[in-house]
Amino acid sequence: MSITDQVRLMRSVMGRKIMELDEYNDKAAEAVGDEAERYLAMADFLENDIAGYKTIIEDLKDGSCDYTGSLYDIASLPAELLGLYQNFYIPSLSPEDRADENAAMELKVSYAKDLATSYAAKIGKAALSSDLALNLMMSDDGILAAIGAIVASNPEILSALSDEQ
Repeated sequence: MSITDQVRLMRSVMGRKIMELDEYNDKAAEAVGDEAERYLAMADFLENDIAGYKTIIEDLKDGSCDYTGSLYDIASLPAELLGLYQNFYIPSLSPEDRADENAAMELKVSYAKDLATSYAAKIGKAALSSDLALNLMMSDDGILAAIGAIVASNPEILSALSDEQ
């Protein structure tokens, strides 16, 4: 799916969620007890979910994918609401909306994984470029063991080390 198609899908899903957010807030105002709490919880879930889509769309909308989004916005959905999402929200969607929701959620999960990897790579590169960070890492056996395990599993790097000795 092209970046433009991804943005369209996410904007469509986000627009639906904004309307659903209003509906859940209206229903919560009229309900009482557990029912009101469920509607308010769904509203909280949708607010967090919308924030995640917004941050992804901001990164993708110019046609690039440079992973400048906020991982917190994307992954800040409260874990305790997962059951509500799976058992209450998803079944309430029409088949077409459910298909869009699943496709958008797959994109969101994929983007979040790639963003986390990109962020870790930037930190790793910065750490390897800093004399102070290198000295601190070299004094930590846990970090050295983790790096050693990665190097040992990469024949090209391991060979480069052997060639230097």
